[in-house]
Amino acid sequence: MASIAGQVLFHPTLSQSIRVWSTASGQDKIFRVVQYFARFYAWFLLARGNPANTLSASQWNSLKSGLSSTRKLIRLFKPIEHLQAALGTTSSPTQLEFYAAVARQLSYAGYLAFDSLVWVNGVKFITLNKDTAFRVNMISQRFWLAGILFSIAGGASKLNRQLKSLKQLERSSAKSSEKGDDAQLAQDEIRVIKAQSAAVRYQLILDLLDFWLPASALGYANINDGLVGIFGVITSVMAFNLQWKAVGLKK
Repeated sequence: MASIAGQVLFHPTLSQSIRVWSTASGQDKIFRVVQYFARFYAWFLLARGNPANTLSASQWNSLKSGLSSTRKLIRLFKPIEHLQAALGTTSSPTQLEFYAAVARQLSYAGYLAFDSLVWVNGVKFITLNKDTAFRVNMISQRFWLAGILFSIAGGASKLNRQLKSLKQLERSSAKSSEKGDDAQLAQDEIRVIKAQSAAVRYQLILDLLDFWLPASALGYANINDGLVGIFGVITSVMAFNLQWKAVGLKK
């Protein structure tokens, strides 16, 4: 029995799950999955038009609101992290990528700073009137949208540059008669660029889906809560996958 218990308790998946949960970012990603699922499910219950579902929908909406508030608390000092990242951004291969990276970090810092004000007002530590609270939330959403757009612009530029480099390498490799170490180095470089471009594509897909969340909140896109919830769940799982891999690399 002790042997079985040891195998369960020290299983690599369980150990990594604990490491992910022990990080603020990991907790945020898990809460985000449940929050957006709750948003989708509350919409689904109400969309069925059955009055009996009203109470259940209200419970799921309460869960969504509670998790949203918890996530705001977890990210209370995240604006500082993004400001540090903006100041620490080094030169990039292109000016567009450099300025997009800096602007992205500054936008996310602004988003989370105003989002913190939303939380502070929500827990009644400060009191904002209804109009001011609404404006603060809208400013937060605009910063979030700007951050996503800068991320998309930087990612698109980076992917374009990588694909050009990849084509040149593959063309050179096909024409070259080199063998041995030089040929192996060329193949290794091709594999590295392919892996990097796959990571950029992944982030672009995440950003393109995330775009609809602040766009919907700001009224720029007319999509229902069900679709917003589905997009939120998908991007939350994608972001959690990145966090899972990042924690795994730190072992």
